[in-house]
Amino acid sequence: MSATRNRLVPALALPLTLVSALVLSGCGLFGPTTYEVDERSIEVGAGDEFTLSVPASPGQGQSWFLATPHPDRAVVRLTAQDEEVEGSELDGGADGTQFFDFKAVEPGTTKIKLLHCPLGSCDADVGDPAPLPSHSESPFPTATATPGLDPEYFIYTVTVR
Repeated sequence: MSATRNRLVPALALPLTLVSALVLSGCGLFGPTTYEVDERSIEVGAGDEFTLSVPASPGQGQSWFLATPHPDRAVVRLTAQDEEVEGSELDGGADGTQFFDFKAVEPGTTKIKLLHCPLGSCDADVGDPAPLPSHSESPFPTATATPGLDPEYFIYTVTVR
């Protein structure tokens, strides 16, 4: 019986080691990796999905947009935009988080430029919802800064390996 037990322990250890390595490596086993505003240098593998998470105050007219120039669609593609709001927008006090979901397509490096727009500081363009063949266009809302106002740009450098 002792010999059987000794063979069973190494057999169980290998699958547990493999699972631990996958979880710790951030392979996306449990969903896309999320990057906050202070994480501006991102490295992912081709085929990986990742999310940029930025604080938002939609109740006060503050929004985030994908800015031009858009990221190289041969390297990464914006797949979705979403927002979570806490509190009530009726009293102007709602805070939340805006999410930009991307998929890494092919190896390379590109920049993702997000524009933070306080109330009235940007001209939004809702874009074309149809799939786009161009590497620079986006089917999601984009914006440009209104001249004379001072919105913030956040630039992420993404390397797909």
